Amino acid sequence: MRMTAINYTGRSTLVGMVGLAGLVLTSTVALAQESAETGRTVDLMAADRSGVPESIAPGEWSQASGEATVTASENGEATIEVTAENLVSEGVYTIWWVTLQTIGMDMGPGGGTPGNEFTADAQGNASTTITVPQDNTYEMMVVAYHADGQTHGEEPGEMGEVTFEHLMGSWPGPVGKMDDM
Repeated sequence: MRMTAINYTGRSTLVGMVGLAGLVLTSTVALAQESAETGRTVDLMAADRSGVPESIAPGEWSQASGEATVTASENGEATIEVTAENLVSEGVYTIWWVTLQTIGMDMGPGGGTPGNEFTADAQGNASTTITVPQDNTYEMMVVAYHADGQTHGEEPGEMGEVTFEHLMGSWPGPVGKMDDM
């Protein structure tokens, strides 16, 4: 599987997604040398840095939560299961990886397209599985909600207009780390 990074360095879609989040992403050499460990789980917490869709109450939006777990790691690939609850009922979502650069950030669809796409059920629950390179350097996972019902392919869509980060957390390995400022 070939992953293509999209480098955003200016005031752009990703700046809205992560730059305004006020987060500093860091990694250490020790973390970079680890392999994706089967069973490693990270929490995904509700995020509203790109705003909240007008049709959804902020209190309802902030109830979302989830987990991402490395469920298998073989043949140079890691399988990650993402589960979430209290999402938008029957909402269209995508998973994104983010890596901090000296200037700007790289990002891409977690698991490639259309593998990063999923839809929540009528109760706002979802479970999906993606496969990524085991030796990736991804630091953060963002689960984006698409108010327009479109996934926008290799880019997330206009943040704060049609696309909204709903869940955010560290990537479940090997480098995944997210520190608050």
